Amino acid sequence: MKKTILAVILVAAIGGAAYWLLQKKKQNAVIGFKQEQIIGKWKLDSILPKNDSAGLLIALIGTIDSNLLKYSYDFREDGKVLHLLKDSVLNDTATYHWTSKKDLILKEQGESVGDSLNVEKLDKESLVLRSKDSTTIYFKKAK
Repeated sequence: MKKTILAVILVAAIGGAAYWLLQKKKQNAVIGFKQEQIIGKWKLDSILPKNDSAGLLIALIGTIDSNLLKYSYDFREDGKVLHLLKDSVLNDTATYHWTSKKDLILKEQGESVGDSLNVEKLDKESLVLRSKDSTTIYFKKAK
């Protein structure tokens, strides 16, 4: 009887340890980036709207500003984001700050609240942001 109870406890302990290790590995895979990797120049690659109304808004903005995909964004260590068009800095700089390991707030000049964005992917070559309305914004590292 004692051997059976000991075997059950041992199996439960091994199962608990395996579950804990797998959960920890899954959590690290989700986060998987360092916030400092956002610093540098990023080129807007594409915007993928989740629903049709967002697509209409993006199409409208694209017709208003034909340079939409030509912008670069320079994320600085001090929390500023410079909007660049070729070699010129535009007047509409923004600020950003991290609210958690995967979320950041991006405030355009003059905004008091800003946009909450979830960082889906961040590495040396690409940055993927998702807004609250599930619009996905893809950036690639500027060369």
